[in-house]
Amino acid sequence: MQLPPLSRAPFRRQPEDMVRRFDHWLESEAGQAVLAAERAMLADWLPKLVGQRALEISGGRGRDLLAGIRLPWRCSVMPVHCADQPDGDPAGGADSVTGAERPPVRVKACPQALPVAKNSVDVVLLHHGLEFQDNPHRVLREAASCVAPGGTIAVVGFHPLSVMGLARWLRGGASRPGWSGRYFRPYRVSDWLHVLGFEVEGLAGGFYNLPLADRGRARLRWLEWLGGKLWWRFGGVYLLVARKRAAMMRPLAPQRAFSRQRPTVVSVPVARWRQERNTE
Repeated sequence: MQLPPLSRAPFRRQPEDMVRRFDHWLESEAGQAVLAAERAMLADWLPKLVGQRALEISGGRGRDLLAGIRLPWRCSVMPVHCADQPDGDPAGGADSVTGAERPPVRVKACPQALPVAKNSVDVVLLHHGLEFQDNPHRVLREAASCVAPGGTIAVVGFHPLSVMGLARWLRGGASRPGWSGRYFRPYRVSDWLHVLGFEVEGLAGGFYNLPLADRGRARLRWLEWLGGKLWWRFGGVYLLVARKRAAMMRPLAPQRAFSRQRPTVVSVPVARWRQERNTE
């Protein structure tokens, strides 16, 4: 019996301009609405984090989604596909950073080979970094390697079982910017993180409407109310938070514990032993 060949490319190859198209879509009214929902989810999570260094790995230009974090050092990594974008605006052309906050350090690199030392970052935010990559496993593994033991990684992505994920397959929606890409279920991403040594702490969802213009979303405002009441876990976007397991060490027993053990050999006086031998 002939065995089938192994598949070397488990995922379809994404178009080269997919990241650039998605980045332009985020500037539209629908993209700004999605970003607003994501910032609302992050607003409840960022103030609780502690540490020294935070890293944001974005699928497009960095939107400074870690602006509400209290960590003193922040860095934003954008893919090389967005290298032709202007860098004049510290917030990536979408938002403005207040003068009281220090803008993050911006680096252009490949998500599959980050120029970051291993186990050196306390918080990593992966913002739509899996949907538009040819090898999402490698991207997630590279981001996870940067997290220090006890640190946190957060994955923001599109939910395939949401209203937005199901509607994108109608009328060729999967080929449009913003609706395209490969959507992964949060439970599937949690399995990947578990293999990489993480423990999932929680899941949050948001944006229960369709990614349309302001007028179209206003007509479907009732979806937001129903989604928040009935299927809050199946929002158009989700936030998955996991913590890296630290190495456990088993302490040795104290030295005095060994002295309390009863000896296995009973000592006998030599003089008494000779006396018993002579009587015999």
